[in-house]
Amino acid sequence: MSKKKATSPRGHGRGPRRPKPRKDTPKQQHVARAELALALPDHLALREVPIKPDPLEALAAAVADVREDLGERADIVLDLVPISPSRVGRRRSRLLARARRNPSGMPAIPGLPQQGSGGGFGLDRLASLGSEIAAEMRGQQGRGGQRPAQRQRMPTVSDVKAAMGKFGPGADPVFALQMLIRTCSSDPARPRILLEQIMATLESWAGDNHLRPVGLNLLVTRLRADSRLYRRSFDRRFVTGEFAPRRSSWVTGAELAGLLKPATKHNMAANVARSGGVVPPPPPSLPTWTGQADLLPLGWVTKPGGGERLAGLPLAYLLFGLFLGKAGYGKTEMSLVQAIALAHNGHGTLFLDPHGDGWQRARPYLAHPHIEPRLWEIDLTSPDLDAMVGSWNPLSMENRGEEEIPDIVNAIVTGFASALNWSDSAGRAKTILTRSVQTLAHLSWMLSQAGKPELAPTIFQIRTLLNDEVWRDAVVPYLPKTLRDFWVQTYPKYSNEATPVVTNIIERLDSSNALKGFLGSSLSTYDIRHAMDNGNVVFVCPSGTGDTDRIVSCLLIYDLFRAGLSRRTMPVADRKDFYAFIDELTAVDGASKGTLAAIAEQLRKYKVKLLAMTQMAQRLSATTRQGLLQNLSILSTTASDIDEAQMVVRRWGKKVAPDTISQLQRYHYVMSVTLDGGQSDPFRVRGASVEDVYSDYHRPDDVHRLDAAVNENLRRRRVRDILDDLARLDTRIRMFMATLPPPPPDDDDPGPGEPPADDQGPEPPDDGQGPAEQEPAPSNVTYLTKTKGSHVG
Repeated sequence: MSKKKATSPRGHGRGPRRPKPRKDTPKQQHVARAELALALPDHLALREVPIKPDPLEALAAAVADVREDLGERADIVLDLVPISPSRVGRRRSRLLARARRNPSGMPAIPGLPQQGSGGGFGLDRLASLGSEIAAEMRGQQGRGGQRPAQRQRMPTVSDVKAAMGKFGPGADPVFALQMLIRTCSSDPARPRILLEQIMATLESWAGDNHLRPVGLNLLVTRLRADSRLYRRSFDRRFVTGEFAPRRSSWVTGAELAGLLKPATKHNMAANVARSGGVVPPPPPSLPTWTGQADLLPLGWVTKPGGGERLAGLPLAYLLFGLFLGKAGYGKTEMSLVQAIALAHNGHGTLFLDPHGDGWQRARPYLAHPHIEPRLWEIDLTSPDLDAMVGSWNPLSMENRGEEEIPDIVNAIVTGFASALNWSDSAGRAKTILTRSVQTLAHLSWMLSQAGKPELAPTIFQIRTLLNDEVWRDAVVPYLPKTLRDFWVQTYPKYSNEATPVVTNIIERLDSSNALKGFLGSSLSTYDIRHAMDNGNVVFVCPSGTGDTDRIVSCLLIYDLFRAGLSRRTMPVADRKDFYAFIDELTAVDGASKGTLAAIAEQLRKYKVKLLAMTQMAQRLSATTRQGLLQNLSILSTTASDIDEAQMVVRRWGKKVAPDTISQLQRYHYVMSVTLDGGQSDPFRVRGASVEDVYSDYHRPDDVHRLDAAVNENLRRRRVRDILDDLARLDTRIRMFMATLPPPPPDDDDPGPGEPPADDQGPEPPDDGQGPAEQEPAPSNVTYLTKTKGSHVG
């Protein structure tokens, strides 16, 4: 029984037919192969191509049209095996011996007289004999018949080079060569096209010698690496790395330097993988992070022996961190990795997360029982009236002393001024805002002392104070004299255009239900000082757009600064480390006039450590930028424009080129850290993703518990309920102030002819009925008695 062989269209046997491939099977790959070797004797050298222009640019252009959709691939395998000096010496001796045996057409070589080009009696030979006869005759006359010794030309360097070629003394190291080229594609014509393009680029190395495919020339055809005779050997060597070239070819390092080197900056091809510039290696003493509580993860760095490790910075060296670079290049990702690590290790953190994207990604990794009791979340991105929100009243004086009023006023006014970029030219608006905040802070303190903290005014009462004269007249009499004088004597003199500049801020905040819910409650459930002292994990998610977002961010950050400075009264041993991650630092700078720089210099004393992110440090004010850079423990940058990169590399003593910074890929950084008492050299870091680092901490099924835990921790309420209370707050405050007795007059010095303050004049006449009986006060009225030395007691 005979078996028929299937034949290809070309008529060559291909074995039995296979079933037609299914549609989902990969397309058949067609392969072209070539093995290259030196075409001439290998003592003749290839051309030493220059480095500029880069010879690899032509090779990159040859493979630029490799198409992934066709499954194409082009591989050039260059195998080199060193040749021992003794073998090279023996080759050199054989070359010299061959030159002595056959010196025709060769220059003079050591020990070999110069001979003619042929064995006949030509003109050159006749001239040589004539010269010898003449020399002989002259020699007999001058030296008494002595025969002169045969004269011989001394060999030159060119003579040695002609005899030994590239293997002359002092040559470069010598290697045995095996070069294999393989291309493949699902298109049957494409592999041969790619192969010919690659071999054409290697013509640049053609000099005294050149490279050509190895094979048998049978006149009508050539048997090369693609033939059945050699294909199996080629594929075995290509896959396994076996070194068994079909033709011996020796080359020197100088000949192949252009192929062995990486692409240089002179190579302009777009399909070249580039190193991205020269950056020092990471410091050897930088620890490896495996979850230690005393380390801050930084990202992946290279190991000396190859590979990568996840590096960490000891928290003992961390004071302040600044992360720079383009948007979307990984600054927030790095901060999330660090914040989650700190939260799991028991540290307190504040993460200011515009838009709330970071919070949504972090939630499944924070849904753990040891974190839930410490977790706070403020979401200002949802307009839903039924959303649950925590409350913060910057003007609340509950559990605060009267001496804290100046700090509260400064924080609120500076926050508004920074968000709105108020400069010194806005002095009138600043004055009105300052006096308004002072008034409401004193009113809040009075109400707290009277046992009514639930009636404390909010920042929305600034509009009421400025626009409602009846409400203002009910409050002003109970204020300190300086504030009364402002509202009675100074404020009426301002033009009508002065007030809308300030109330415009409140009107913008009033347009957002989320912001009104967060800032519109008299009682605060958000207290950043409490979070510092108890190690809470706080995520605040502003909307990320518009002036209102900047106002809230500024207020939160300045409240953080105020709370940090208030730790001065706490013993040093009781201060817990607190880490604040602040994105878009530029938005809170503006008109602060160096406040951020001063805070960065002072908060480290109270163990509040800031890690700030911004796209451009040059947009910060000069005072702020200098203050931040002076106290850095971490300076990190992703890709940035060339001007920003030049500013950063100056901090590193130009150990990194600005072009290296500007060409960084996404999620790749160059950073320096404080380590072992000094600043390290800059080094490369590949960003670590939350998913890769914390895959074991992922708890998506437990996320629903987070909302219940945050509701309990922050005592959150519905936005609708808070807005209803805010709508009645003005009336409730005015009605309560109406129940208070009139304040006593100021304790001023009496004028000339006036009795002292304690002299009540003559006694009233006694009508025989004794002193009049005083009517008892209503049960719902609390009296505030004015005493000397304090405004309200």
